[in-house]
Amino acid sequence: MSSPASLSSARVVAGALCGASLMMTSPAHAEVSASLSIASQYLWRGQSLSSNAALSGALDYDHRSGFYLGGWTTSLDESIEYDLYGGYRGQQGDWQYDLGYVGYFYPDASPDNMQEAYLKLGYGGFGAEAYFGVGDYGWGGNAVRNRDNYFLLRYQYQKFGVAAGYYDHSAADYTHLDVSYEAYPGLVFTASQIVQQDAPKPWDNALQVMVAYTFTF
Repeated sequence: MSSPASLSSARVVAGALCGASLMMTSPAHAEVSASLSIASQYLWRGQSLSSNAALSGALDYDHRSGFYLGGWTTSLDESIEYDLYGGYRGQQGDWQYDLGYVGYFYPDASPDNMQEAYLKLGYGGFGAEAYFGVGDYGWGGNAVRNRDNYFLLRYQYQKFGVAAGYYDHSAADYTHLDVSYEAYPGLVFTASQIVQQDAPKPWDNALQVMVAYTFTF
């Protein structure tokens, strides 16, 4: 996204703090899994990206070697988004790791198409994630180099989660804080607040609250 306006059609595969996310455990065997989620809004990196409820679904393949592939799609206010991703994850002692690549695609807003490479590390309830912009926003003659990066620190204790994210964005950098609570398996309440942003302060810093329920198959 080269501007705040283009945030209306963007999403990280990890979703909200305790929503559908890339699992950081190595699968015991190859398997296919799917999920379906409904949320009160589309919450992404501290920003509300929809004015209506969002319906999303994912289909994932995990190989016993640690390699995985998947796809995710969601409704937008007037369009759809779909993401394609793949990578490798595993565990060394008590440490977990996940390296991958994700592409975000918008049929009705191709200038917002983008890709990121990511690295995730986990130890107990602690986690650190880094997403690095690669390639361009959009395609063809109107493509703009993607130089934006995003970093997240998180901690999960039983049903509670907290996270701090920093978006190194070409429009203006900002920092957000999230808290979440899983009231029932699959039912998660999340509150997110932008607490700092650089001039010209283009981001909406209103408190965002999301309720989401995920069905897993």
